[in-house]
Amino acid sequence: MYTVLIADDERIERKGIRSLIEKKDPDCRILEATNGKEAAALMGAEDIDILLTDIRMPFLSGLDLAKQAAEDKREMQTILLSGFQDFDYARTAIEYGVKDYILKPVDPCEFNRAYESAQQCLRKREEAMKSREKTSKALSRYFMSRYIMESKPSVLSEAEGHVDFAIWEKIHYICLIEGTDDFFEESEEQFRNVLNDYFLEKVTYLNLNTNQALLLFLEEPKNLLREAEGFSHRLYMDFCMEFWIAVSGRMESYKELPRVYRKLDSLMEEKFYQTGRKVFCENPEDPGDKAINEGQLLGMLERDIRNRDVYHLEEHFHRVVKKYSTSNQFPTMYVKFVFSNLVKAMWESTAMMQTERLEKVVDEMYACQSIAGITEITEKQMAKYMQFIAEDKGSLKYKTELTKEYVRSHYGEDINLDVLARRLYLSAGYLSMIFKKETGENLNQYIKNIRLEKSAELLKSTDKSISEIGCDVGFKNMSYFCKCFRQQYGITPDTYRKQAALS
Repeated sequence: MYTVLIADDERIERKGIRSLIEKKDPDCRILEATNGKEAAALMGAEDIDILLTDIRMPFLSGLDLAKQAAEDKREMQTILLSGFQDFDYARTAIEYGVKDYILKPVDPCEFNRAYESAQQCLRKREEAMKSREKTSKALSRYFMSRYIMESKPSVLSEAEGHVDFAIWEKIHYICLIEGTDDFFEESEEQFRNVLNDYFLEKVTYLNLNTNQALLLFLEEPKNLLREAEGFSHRLYMDFCMEFWIAVSGRMESYKELPRVYRKLDSLMEEKFYQTGRKVFCENPEDPGDKAINEGQLLGMLERDIRNRDVYHLEEHFHRVVKKYSTSNQFPTMYVKFVFSNLVKAMWESTAMMQTERLEKVVDEMYACQSIAGITEITEKQMAKYMQFIAEDKGSLKYKTELTKEYVRSHYGEDINLDVLARRLYLSAGYLSMIFKKETGENLNQYIKNIRLEKSAELLKSTDKSISEIGCDVGFKNMSYFCKCFRQQYGITPDTYRKQAALS
C-alpha cells in the first residue's frame, strides 16, 4: 500500500485529485496539505511514496518541496501540477528529479498515465531493493560460512564492502542443531517457519549440511538453555523426530564464531554417550557432569574401550577417577569392583588377554587399602592400553580413507552416515567422530562439499540442465542445491556456468 500526499492550496483541486486517485488506486493511503509548509511537515513525519503538488502555494512552492526531497535523497515519486505552461518550471523540475509535470485543469487520462508511471517506478524500486537485500543476505551467508569453516581473517577482509558487519556484531550466542535423515534438505522451508514462529524472527540460521544448521541469535536470550530445550521439544512435536542442540556460551565478538562452532561440534558428540539428553551446553557450570549418573559415566568409558576410542577414552577415564576419588559415598570394595571390571575390559579389547597376568593385576587391586592405590594401578593399566591401541591408530586413518573413497565414488547415490558406518562395521556415532578427528571435517559436510565440487565440474564440462546436475550429484531438492551452491561459491549455478564459459 502506497502513501500519497496531495499538496494544493485549493480545496476543489485536492478533492478532484483525491477522487482520481481513489478510482485508480483504492488501497492507497492519502494525505492532504493546504500549503507548502504543511506538506513539508508531513514529508518529515511520514514515508511518502508519491507527492502530487501544485507549483504555486503559500510558504513553500512545489519546486521547493521537490528540491527538499532531492536534498534529503528521498526516493518518492513527485508529480507537479500547474496551470502555467512554463518550460522553465519543467527544466527546474527535471533538475530536482521530478517524475512528471501535468497541466491544470487535470485531464483524467493524462493523470492516470502519470500516476501509473509513478507506480511502476515504485515497483521497480521495491524489486531492486528486494534483489539487493537477497544478494546481501546471500553474500553474508557465503562469507560467514567460509569464515566459520576456514577460520581465516582473510575471509573477513574479502567480505568488507559486501557484508554489513553491524548485523554480525549483534550475534553473541549460537546453537548447533542436528537432525537426521537429510532433514535440512527435505524440510528446510518448514523448519524456517517453525524457527520464525518460535523465536519471533529474533534468530536466523546458517545451513551447514543436510543434517546440521547453526542458529544465530540477533538478540540476547533471557535463558538460552531453557529456550533451546523448548525449541527441541517444539521440533519433536512438529516433525515427530529427534533433534539435538549444542548451546554456546556468550561470545564477545563474531570473530569467535569459528572457535565456538568447533566447540559445539565436539560437544555434539555427547549425544552418542548421553542418549537421554537432547541439549548440551558449552559452559562448564551448566548441566554436564552433574547430569550424568554413575551408570552413564561407566557405560561411556566401557564403550570407549570397546571402540578403542582414543579420542574420548582418556577424558572419560579421568572423569571416572575424579568421581570415585573425591567422594566418600562409595565403599572401597565397590571401587575395587568397578576399576577391576574396567581393567578386564581393556585386556579383552586387546585380544591378547593372558588370564594369569590379568588375575595378578586384579589381586593386586583387591589387596590395596586405599582408593588412591586402586586408581594408581588402573592408571598404569590404562597407560599400557593406550600405548597398545596407539600402534593400531593407523586403522582409523585407513577407515577414514575408505570412507572418503566411497563418498568420492558414490556421491550421486543416497549415501548417509548409517550407510557408511554399516560398510565399515562401526556405529554411526563412532564413524562420525573418528572421521572428524582424522580430517577436521564433519562427515555430512564432506559429502556435501564433494557433491558441490562435482556439480561445479559438470557445470563447466557439460550442457546438462542445472536440475539434472543437482540430481546427478545426489541432491534431492533443487532449491536446496542452488542455495548450497551459492553459499559455497558465492554465486548461483547459472552464473557460475556463464562465468566459466567466458574464462
